[in-house]
Amino acid sequence: MPRDIPNEELVELWRSFFQDTRFRPVDINGVRVPVPRCSACNGSSDGGRKCPVCGGSGIDLDRVPTYGDQIESVAQVYPKGDKAVFVTWEDVTDFHPRLSNNLLWNLESTLKAAREVVKEFISDEAQERVREEHRTEITLDVAPLEIPDQLYQEEIRDLRKEHLYRMVKVRGLVRKSLPVRPRMEVGLFECNWERHRQRVIQGFFTLREPNKCIGEGCKCTEFQLREEQSQFIDSHKLELQEFPEDLPPGAQPERLTIFAESSLAAQARPGDRIAVVGVMRTRTQYTGRRARTEFDIYLYAHSIDEREAEAENLVPTEEDMEQILELSRHPDLRERIINSIAPSIYGMKWQKEAIAMQLFGGVDKHLPDGTRIRGDIHVLMMGDPGVAKSQLLRAAARLAPRGVMATGKSSSAAGLTAAAVRDEFGEGRWTLEAGTLVLASGGLACIDEIDKMDENDRSAIHEAMEQQTVTIAKAGINAQLHAKCSLLAAANPKGSRFDKTRPLPGQVNMPVTLLSRFDIFFIIQDTPDPKRDAELATRILESHRAGELIGSGADTELEERELQPPISRELLRLYVGYARKLRPVMTSQAQQKLKDHYTSMRRSYQQRSEEEEQVFPITPRQLESLIRLAEADARMHLSHTVGPENADRAIEMLTLFLTITLHGDIDMAFTGLTAKQRHQKEDPRRLMARFIRKSGDEGADKLEILDYMEEQSVSRTKAEKLFEKMKTEGSFFEPRVGRWRLVRE
Repeated sequence: MPRDIPNEELVELWRSFFQDTRFRPVDINGVRVPVPRCSACNGSSDGGRKCPVCGGSGIDLDRVPTYGDQIESVAQVYPKGDKAVFVTWEDVTDFHPRLSNNLLWNLESTLKAAREVVKEFISDEAQERVREEHRTEITLDVAPLEIPDQLYQEEIRDLRKEHLYRMVKVRGLVRKSLPVRPRMEVGLFECNWERHRQRVIQGFFTLREPNKCIGEGCKCTEFQLREEQSQFIDSHKLELQEFPEDLPPGAQPERLTIFAESSLAAQARPGDRIAVVGVMRTRTQYTGRRARTEFDIYLYAHSIDEREAEAENLVPTEEDMEQILELSRHPDLRERIINSIAPSIYGMKWQKEAIAMQLFGGVDKHLPDGTRIRGDIHVLMMGDPGVAKSQLLRAAARLAPRGVMATGKSSSAAGLTAAAVRDEFGEGRWTLEAGTLVLASGGLACIDEIDKMDENDRSAIHEAMEQQTVTIAKAGINAQLHAKCSLLAAANPKGSRFDKTRPLPGQVNMPVTLLSRFDIFFIIQDTPDPKRDAELATRILESHRAGELIGSGADTELEERELQPPISRELLRLYVGYARKLRPVMTSQAQQKLKDHYTSMRRSYQQRSEEEEQVFPITPRQLESLIRLAEADARMHLSHTVGPENADRAIEMLTLFLTITLHGDIDMAFTGLTAKQRHQKEDPRRLMARFIRKSGDEGADKLEILDYMEEQSVSRTKAEKLFEKMKTEGSFFEPRVGRWRLVRE
């Protein structure tokens, strides 16, 4: 370990650093903000002495603030805005290599000295303002950014004794987040005898009290804590879990407790993918009151790097933007994106296109009355066994900016929404641990074999799909969590194979209320077709052959063929993440197209003679699906407007779903009843009234009415009750004895 720099020297180095080093603006994600432009070429500077565009020295450094200037600007708006000064590894290294080396190996002592120096750059006016308005002091952290990963990055499961009390960087998924609470840093104690006061620096977990009074001649050993005059700091406890995709075979995900304080408090939430820079510490374990020789570990955070988050939250570099814009201009963009989704799976073009639209998604809307209209698209694939549904789900989860995979058979309601668990590292209170739908908020939740779920567990999905929230009332906790995610699910038929002659609900173990919430669902059948079977067999054999050759290290041209995706996974994730930030506005032409399509399909359900069958070809729910699909297609092309061509594609996609999957009648597909059966089943009043109307002026006999109702599958008891009720209401009268006519024609 390198030799420590003495504290006095550290203070002087930091003081010189803040005074002399030009501030290279970065946000909390490490993204540089442009500073004064070059006088020669007008190129944006990254804060360096030379222009990155022309290489000249046309940057006016006098216009570039120092770190000291930045400290004062942060203090002027305190406690709003940032509560930390972000220093980059490059700046510290350029200033003094020993300082950067000390930052790496002795993080806490180095940053402690930096925080002491920061106070010198805060003006008295700013301090006085904060004391008067907020009754607190300005305390700014110093957070390091952009430290090379190879110097200190470790996996959670690889943390060992050699990492104790040194800086490490761990990456993971936030599984649990406790409320932010104030933690006492310095306690003010007052003795009970002569009211002498003294300050005591507190431990991290336990309250420390003075042993004796420091007052001259006072031997008091009893003290009172003056909380209102003690010094507190915001403390936030997180639980970080390894990324599911990085787990070794057969291993359970390892977890690590993170303590984030001051400016880092409340910076991460469940479901976030983050990288935390901090110092690994220990905490004593106890058996009863006896301390054990085995210790728990935790990470005290000094910086949270959100660049490890999903691609949607990343800011593309200039090089990335060039690739994104070049890809968007490709004439076969849609086909390239579709072919990049699970290229090893043969065919299934429409299913892959639906998944592609789901990845891009529609636009969330908030109305003036507080109503929210979801933009996320839900897709369901129902098919015979062995048609690669699960493979498609896994491919989509890997491509999504935030993809979470779950299996219905092994998932519970708590696993999908949120579970109430006891905090084992602390005071033992009940806390919420996010489930699949909450973790996938802002991304894609994939649930395989959703039909195998328990009915009670599956009911938890209803709220998340439409309202996109999860309401929890457990262990005294009442909360509403965000679940703003798209749902991609797969299901199998009850009898292993689909029968086109039978209604859909009788073949899938899913309630109609859940089926109706999906924007699109496909029925994928494994039907013999000589030509298709030959092509499928060729594709499977090529996939296996390519795997064999790649595994052996041999060169093969198969990698350059159809098995290789046209767009790399990394570029496609960046493209999707960038596109999801766009909010395309629908043009009047596109609106008219969608309106005309909706009204023309509804026109088939006009008032006809009651003997004719009436089908429901489309409902307002499908109109909303059309809007979301059109917006997703516009995002796919990086368009800021939803044009007629996007509306046409959405209509084509939904028409395929309505005609092939639902056979043009939504209610028939969901209920299994024809229009005539629906009519009879749902409105026996109209049946009875129609029969009486047909009897003409002579009227209808009661026995005839009851016999007719029995022929229409209405029980005689029910028909008699309905007859008496309608008679009491005055719906018909008796002009002649035993004959009944309607009051109004």
